Amino acid sequence: MPKYLTQYRVFIGSPSDLDAERKVFRDRLEQYTKREAEPRGVTFFPVGWEDTIGGVGRPQKLINEDLKHCDYAVFVLHDRWGSPTGSGHSSGIEEEWESAEQLYKEIKIRNIALFFKEIVPAQLNDPGPQLAKVTAINRKIESGKEYLFKPYAETGDFGEKLEQYLASWLRDHEKSTANTPASGGLITSTPPDVPTSVTTAVSEPSGPDFNFWITEANQLTDAGMPDNFAALFCAKKAEATAGSDIEWGRAKNSLGAAQFRLNNLNEALAAFREIGNRFNSASEVDKQIRLATALLNEGLTLVRLGRKEEGVAVLDDVVTRFGSATELTMRERVGDSLLNKGVVLSQLGRNEEAITTLDDVITRLGSAPDLPPLREQVAKTLFNKGVALGQIGRNEEAIAIYDEIIARFSSAPELPLREQVAKAILNKGAALGQLGRGEESFALYDDVIARFGYATEMSVLEAVAMAQLNKGAALGRLGRKEEAIAIYDEIIARFGSTTELPLSEIVKQALDQKKRQETLLKK
Repeated sequence: MPKYLTQYRVFIGSPSDLDAERKVFRDRLEQYTKREAEPRGVTFFPVGWEDTIGGVGRPQKLINEDLKHCDYAVFVLHDRWGSPTGSGHSSGIEEEWESAEQLYKEIKIRNIALFFKEIVPAQLNDPGPQLAKVTAINRKIESGKEYLFKPYAETGDFGEKLEQYLASWLRDHEKSTANTPASGGLITSTPPDVPTSVTTAVSEPSGPDFNFWITEANQLTDAGMPDNFAALFCAKKAEATAGSDIEWGRAKNSLGAAQFRLNNLNEALAAFREIGNRFNSASEVDKQIRLATALLNEGLTLVRLGRKEEGVAVLDDVVTRFGSATELTMRERVGDSLLNKGVVLSQLGRNEEAITTLDDVITRLGSAPDLPPLREQVAKTLFNKGVALGQIGRNEEAIAIYDEIIARFSSAPELPLREQVAKAILNKGAALGQLGRGEESFALYDDVIARFGYATEMSVLEAVAMAQLNKGAALGRLGRKEEAIAIYDEIIARFGSTTELPLSEIVKQALDQKKRQETLLKK
């Protein structure tokens, strides 16, 4: 069967005195791709001046063109800055850096990393013009904290630190392509389309019409095994056959969602912003709903790109614009925006603000009809409030929140609510463990396994596996090594052959912990 791989092109810029680092760069990308990335559907492809095809024009300009087609840029500096390129820049590095910064601002490149080979102190006392320019940009990058910055001592050290970034970029890819985030907090799926009253007839289409293509796109997205490539194709067809602004907005949103799930985050962001630009001043309710949906998805995409503060600002914009709306769908969008803002604030360590924001969701939805989408919002909001409380040590309050989720939603048949109940029991067990109430935490881990052990949904099974893992860790801390090993064996036996990333990560942890406990037993 064909295997789909996501290729990330990684540019390297450096002066001519760092040939060893350039070789390590290429070798590490190749090795890491073969060992870690390709089995998980990703390749990292090196791009540098060595790859630039000769042609008519200034060589540096050709290199800059190659940079435009890259996803990441890596710059390596030591004590040389380089020579003028004939474009008014002091060196090729300066020109490449300016190009990379502009591409980042235009959301055409994901991130920039700067590696700086450490200078001996004596050289810093009399740096000379070349080193002075290097240290100036280093200070600017380090203080600005906008790009990744890492000093290193030797060439081998550079390779190790580069591989750490590759691992981080691979994790970012996997988080963005997962159907459900491990935290259960961020809502990454596109909100469902809503009925619209504004349509324009399309005269005698010679092939499938808009309704056919948008239905196909939605079904492909919502399938048990989503086909995002096919969904993207159908969304483009829906856009081409749209007969009104509303239909265009629905198609464009579906297109952006498919790009999001394919980890084409810049393309997704562009699609959502295009909707926002078209409907920014709209007064019709249908178009305002399209606008609110696009802004919500723009905020989520910015968060996935690592631009969390910008994402929070866009989510705030949804609340500011539509916070007083009475339409049920609009209230749902506002609730989603506040919920995701709360999750992001917690990720940023601003847990008190997160709790206040999440309380706002609960207050707003208190008078809402008891409909499934809003019940899901309430459950997710309560769960994330519990997480935020636990992160600042307020475990008793967190336990009370988890108890509320269990009491309110234990009998709910809907999968999203079952997920929240499973995670609430799991987190309550962890909170009890932190309070030194180990036996109670064991009972709760067993409760998760008993309630949901026969589930078939991957997201629920993840909670089951995590409950077993937590129980094994707790047993290990109590010195009950044989029992801990038996728990880890259960995880490995049940989930060892899975290809699903969250479960495979839990299996890996179980294997590591089992080896650790076996080593302790031998001592």
